[in-house]
Amino acid sequence: MTSRQRIRTLTALGFCAPLVAAAAFGGATLASADSAPQQAVSAQQGAVSEVQLDARSGEPTDLLTTGSKDFAEPTDPTVSSKGVAKELYAAAANLDLSDSATCASGLDMDDPQSVTTCTVVGVSGEEETYYAYISPSSTAESDYWLYFAQDAPLSDAAATALNDGLNGTGVYPAFGEQDDVQQVLDPELATERANFVLDGVGRDDMTVTDVDGDVDLAIPEPVRGTAVEDGSGREVGVTLLPIPTTGETPGLLVSIDGP
Repeated sequence: MTSRQRIRTLTALGFCAPLVAAAAFGGATLASADSAPQQAVSAQQGAVSEVQLDARSGEPTDLLTTGSKDFAEPTDPTVSSKGVAKELYAAAANLDLSDSATCASGLDMDDPQSVTTCTVVGVSGEEETYYAYISPSSTAESDYWLYFAQDAPLSDAAATALNDGLNGTGVYPAFGEQDDVQQVLDPELATERANFVLDGVGRDDMTVTDVDGDVDLAIPEPVRGTAVEDGSGREVGVTLLPIPTTGETPGLLVSIDGP
């Protein structure tokens, strides 16, 4: 395993919207569901190719995230259908799909299996289907993240990994901008990359020691592993969940069992 080093910024890694950390969205004003489309972000070097992603069947072709958000009312852990649609439009709008975004229902943080179907309709009537999920935020002074799986819903196991109470570390690039990006990580490389993510989100009090199997960064399916708490030596389970996003450096969420 390579030595661990704290990663302090996402921009240094070229981790651009829509797959970004809270800092990149913190001061941004999101477009409404009826506003003009945002300029599409450029593809990042070393990203998983669209051909690889589209070749899969029964899996989302893309998984977008809004970054950290706050609830309108601190005592109300829900986001309305209109609020979810607004965030989807801001994340998914492009020159071809830019007319409107709607969602069937809202999302509830207290419902771990909470999911709603959303549709983005282009100016010519073309439609794209997304499945929206809510996840607790690990970013200080923020409440939640939204995730949008395009074309197919997440598996129950993947949805559970997203909404796992306060254990999720948040999404971080699986590779730095100078790294040789690989799509399928063997257990040794997956262990190394999981520690890279933990460092990136400030959890350098834990060290992942092993991962149970290969991790395919193009498929959002969880893989289990083990970590050790530095100092105490306490052993805990971890879950690695790939966050594949077309045209961008693949991300990875690491969830630690318990506090």
